[in-house]
Amino acid sequence: MAALTSGSSDGDGSRGGSARGDSARGSSACGSSARDAERSRDADRSRDGRRFRDADRGQLLLISGLVVAVSLVALVVLLNASIYSENVATRGVEAADGEALEVRAAAVEETGKLIDGTNRNRPGDHDAAVTAVENGTADLDAYLARAYADRGGVTNVSLVPSSIRRGSYVTGSLTANGTGDSNATLAAGAARTRGFVVEVDPDSLASTDAAGAASGAFRIEFGDTTNETREVYVYENATDGDVTVAVGENGSDPTVVCSTPSGDRVGVDLTGERVGDERCPGLWAASAGELAGPHDVSMERTDAANGTAVLTALPDSGDAVGSDHSATPAVYDTEIDFSYRTAELRFDTAIRVAPGEPDA
Repeated sequence: MAALTSGSSDGDGSRGGSARGDSARGSSACGSSARDAERSRDADRSRDGRRFRDADRGQLLLISGLVVAVSLVALVVLLNASIYSENVATRGVEAADGEALEVRAAAVEETGKLIDGTNRNRPGDHDAAVTAVENGTADLDAYLARAYADRGGVTNVSLVPSSIRRGSYVTGSLTANGTGDSNATLAAGAARTRGFVVEVDPDSLASTDAAGAASGAFRIEFGDTTNETREVYVYENATDGDVTVAVGENGSDPTVVCSTPSGDRVGVDLTGERVGDERCPGLWAASAGELAGPHDVSMERTDAANGTAVLTALPDSGDAVGSDHSATPAVYDTEIDFSYRTAELRFDTAIRVAPGEPDA
């Protein structure tokens, strides 16, 4: 009896323990299932978050591209508008600019003629020469203002009084130099020379060639303070009879630079680099243009040529150069203020005027 009771009791106990184990396993399974579900939901949320972030980046890229496109279109529109506005604003300016240059050229040319005309009139002193140029410039200003008013332009030409430099206007015959010999000084102590023209009678020139020119032809000599000299020889070519010009230095054998057929009278324009009607490039540059600083200008063997000489010289110091010929007070150069205005253009500039001055 006791054994049965104990066995029964053990069986009940075994069944009770099994039930508790089953309950625990069920509870554990339920917890695991919940955790799996939670993890699944977390994974879904993570995937959704990634999808949202990817979508956000795509939207940002799209918006950025749209902004760039709109900006480029706006830039093109602004650029086209700017170009159009400039074209409209400058339409016709080229013609107006050409007209301004035309008036400028006229002002320079007429001022140059005024200066040379004043010097040829041989004023009594430099003050009279300066006054004549000042008055003439005022008359020129009034003339140009009237001439271009009908075109809708307003001109102004005014002299800068402080810019006027005084010099000497030298003229004379090649032989009548007052020295009693065949050599004469045209300008001593010249800092600059312009409008230097020698006119010769071809029949009076020595007939020779380049080899004999140094010893027998008429020449113009430029000498500086360092005893450097440049010589310009003028003679009749013994072979063809042309008036020939050759250049030498420091008494060396000269080199022919140009020639021209003989005429009634042939002009040798040293600063303008012309002989007769022919251009003579390098004539000045190869002669006086090579000298630095002040120089003396003289003529030698004037018995080998008949003709005249004229030049305007700026002295290195003082108001006048020394000369064996006639040297009268002159204006060497000046500066003018020039302006020209139209509805489309405003043109202002300062211009130095020295007619007949060489480039070199």
